[in-house]
Amino acid sequence: MARWLLCLSFIFFSAFLISCSEAPSERAARHESRGDRYVEQEKFREAVIEYKNAVRATPDNPAIHWKIAKAASQVGDPSTIFTSLSRVVQLDPTDFEAQWSLGDFYLAGGKTDEAATLAERLLAARPQHPAGYLLRAGLALGADRVEDAIGLLKQAAELNPTMVRPLLTLANIYFAQQELKQAAGWYDRALKVAPSSADVRVARGRFLFATGTTDEGRKEFRKAVELSRDQEQIRLVLAEQYVALGRWDDAELEVVGLITDMNSHNARKALAELKLTVGQVAETKPLMKAILEADAHDPAGLYLKGRIALAENDLLQAISLFEETIGRNAALAGPHLYLGLARLAQGRADSAQDELREAIRLQPDNEAAHLTLAKLYLAQQKPAEAEKEAWQALRLNPANLEAAVLYGDAFVLGKNWTKAEEVYGAIVRQLPGQPIGYVKMAALRKLQARPAEAAQLFSQALSHAPDDLIVLQDYLVSLVESKQAQQADRVLDQYLTKAPRDPNLWRLAGRMYVSQGKTDQAEQAFRKAVDFAPALALVHYELGQVYLLQGKWPAAASAFQTALNKDETNSEVHTALGVVLASQGRVDAANVHYKRAFQLNPQNVVAANNLAASLSEQQDLDDALGFARDALALAPSNPAIKDTLGWVYYKQGRFDKAYPFLAEASAALPQHPVVRYHHAVALAKIGKQEEALSELKTALSLPGGFPEADRAARMLAANKVEE
Repeated sequence: MARWLLCLSFIFFSAFLISCSEAPSERAARHESRGDRYVEQEKFREAVIEYKNAVRATPDNPAIHWKIAKAASQVGDPSTIFTSLSRVVQLDPTDFEAQWSLGDFYLAGGKTDEAATLAERLLAARPQHPAGYLLRAGLALGADRVEDAIGLLKQAAELNPTMVRPLLTLANIYFAQQELKQAAGWYDRALKVAPSSADVRVARGRFLFATGTTDEGRKEFRKAVELSRDQEQIRLVLAEQYVALGRWDDAELEVVGLITDMNSHNARKALAELKLTVGQVAETKPLMKAILEADAHDPAGLYLKGRIALAENDLLQAISLFEETIGRNAALAGPHLYLGLARLAQGRADSAQDELREAIRLQPDNEAAHLTLAKLYLAQQKPAEAEKEAWQALRLNPANLEAAVLYGDAFVLGKNWTKAEEVYGAIVRQLPGQPIGYVKMAALRKLQARPAEAAQLFSQALSHAPDDLIVLQDYLVSLVESKQAQQADRVLDQYLTKAPRDPNLWRLAGRMYVSQGKTDQAEQAFRKAVDFAPALALVHYELGQVYLLQGKWPAAASAFQTALNKDETNSEVHTALGVVLASQGRVDAANVHYKRAFQLNPQNVVAANNLAASLSEQQDLDDALGFARDALALAPSNPAIKDTLGWVYYKQGRFDKAYPFLAEASAALPQHPVVRYHHAVALAKIGKQEEALSELKTALSLPGGFPEADRAARMLAANKVEE
């Protein structure tokens, strides 16, 4: 026993001596060799560890730092990539490729100043090499200077005609701009230069899918799979193309096949997300449970659980799960994206925006985050920001129809009609069988006061979607606006002849008659809708609106009450009933409905404003002020709301606050006697009697009258305004 222990000790001691005697270069070579073997086996995390061990032995070897950066890029470790590339450049300032790669890293991370510095350094050192031009092009694209980027990319392609990157980037840009012939030419050129490139095959495959050549696109993806080690990712991208086309079954077959062939964990997650996308929440739950059973804290499982909660509209649970996911792995873009969506559903736009930006910072090519942010900016009336984000989404996936539409919408919001027409026209050319391009182009023509052209375009849209009643309504309205009312009636009659018992068609007929001032015919149409769909709350509501136009207040009240009996949760109906009750002097009852309307929909600006006005008349000034402020926050430019808020301040005796609002309201509503009266008494309170008398005289001269008219007449006779 003692001899055995002695021998063992000797072995350990000998190993220690050997280890101590091993030169650093030999130790580095041994770890580097192991790292190389791991790379061959596609075990990139293990490779990074071995290369780092090699660097510890020989820290000044740029070649090993390069290997660390390349292996780290395979596992998505940006910190290690940056550190290693920076070290390569530091150790070997002449390594041109390392500087270029570092510049790309800066671009991806949004570090534009650092990328610009490297671009200029590269151009100064190697003006005939395309790298500097490519970095400049990336900077131009990030700043939405597309034409500049195209010029720089073409320069790069001329300098090195065999380099694939500028060719593919140009193809993708032209694809995003819907210049399909140009795009096809550059894709073909890239394929000719690099027929064995999986990246080229995938890019061309996506283009073919988007332009309707699905079979050829699928062949390109299959070829890419043959050429690439990363078969999993390519097949997942192929599944995405099927999703984009709405071919859910094909997408599922591809993902399930990947699970069968490769036992892919990522494919299981993709399958879960696919089922969530198509609304198969129940089918998603077993997949999520399987992940969490293996590891209760697995970020992917928690994230899926959050997605399920969000799909079931359990916002608090979803938010909690996304926050937990982020707490366990803050570098994942997906949880930030969906936390942003959940915040948006809560009405917390600022918080949502922060999360979406963080998702993009973590994953600059996150198409969904760019798309959602574009929608948010459109809702916030920020055309430049919306345009930029929609373009980024479109650049990442030129086949994304929604991104193309949003891109055009951003130009419309910014009143850039020419660019909007280019985008919408491209959608029509690329997808002539889809109604959306014609609808958007028609809407643009309406904004340009060209209703006849709008009608023609809506007609084309209707030919591709004959059952779309929204398109039909837009078409009929455009016909009326272009003085083709008889044609509108004929088209409507044709639809009603085909489906005489369709309540939605009769509702449409009613709305058309209202737009033409034919209230009796509108009443008949809505009565027909009520006959065919008595349980539908909206038809009673719309009938009530016609009664209001006819001055039939009791009938309107009855119709609105019936609508509420069918559906108590409609905010607009509560508001309408409140208006009727207020007109009948039933102020308390009206306020109940206004409050309920605002509770159901905190965006209901009419309910908030009317409630504020009503409460101010009841001298409940604190509550009135709160609702008036809520209304102004929802519609900050609305002069009627400014009048309400100003009048509440006036009644509180806060004349300095009241006057600016009442002055703005009066300037915007010069034909409104009540508003002019409010302005008059406010002028008097700040010592402007002459102006107040002039304003009071104007208020009394306007048609319609106002409750305080007698008092105003007495003040005018006394030549003094006071309240």
